[in-house]
Amino acid sequence: MIPYVRQSQIYSYIKMKQIAYIDDLLDLTKVSLPTVRRDLKKLEEEGKIILLNGGGVRLTEEAEHSVVARLEVNSDEKYLICSKAASFIENNEFIYVGPGTTEDYLIGFLAGKNVTVVTNGIYHVSKLLEYKIKTIVIGGQLDHNYGITHGPEVLEEIDRMNFSTCLIGASSVALTGVSSFDRDVSVINRKVISRSQKRILIADSTKFAAFSPHVFAKIEDFNHIITTAKAGIQAKDMPNLIIADTSDLS
Repeated sequence: MIPYVRQSQIYSYIKMKQIAYIDDLLDLTKVSLPTVRRDLKKLEEEGKIILLNGGGVRLTEEAEHSVVARLEVNSDEKYLICSKAASFIENNEFIYVGPGTTEDYLIGFLAGKNVTVVTNGIYHVSKLLEYKIKTIVIGGQLDHNYGITHGPEVLEEIDRMNFSTCLIGASSVALTGVSSFDRDVSVINRKVISRSQKRILIADSTKFAAFSPHVFAKIEDFNHIITTAKAGIQAKDMPNLIIADTSDLS
């Protein structure tokens, strides 16, 4: 196996496990310890991973929060959540879809609905084209890591719109507030919420035990909060909570 392919395999494994150990990587790659160490050193130099004491490895903070890394996390939950969320969308709606990875799973469920989607999520564009959904992409400065447009142009354009429904995700959901890891996303979400008649929060179970610094809403700002049963006790006291399950796929 050539080094590039092997390093990609190692990186994918670390993304899946969040923290991996060198012994695991030896079993995965079937190469020598010095070879694995060289691969890890290369990934570290590229800014993708951090080597931990005790033989552990994890993603860098930047890689952990990148769109490409997050798309693969909890995909089954995101699919269920977005199936339920789409059931609240009627024909002829003018909706805002947030730029996050959970929202990306929503797009397929909008196929066949006569809706207009407004988004600043660049990673959504290919799916919106695939499903032939009428779309307005809000222009602004491009953040390549998070796959969003942001800046004053985005806020000014949103200020000239009224949304029938907004569907947005979050990095953290708690009784103390709903927050994002990214400040620009947080600012945009606040503006969108203020311009929306109906507000839907979609979040997989990991978000109910997470910390994120930039609060953009209160729990009670949303008409519906959609997650799965895996959210557990962290979500039980939240008003307007909706649990998505496999019955929503029928």
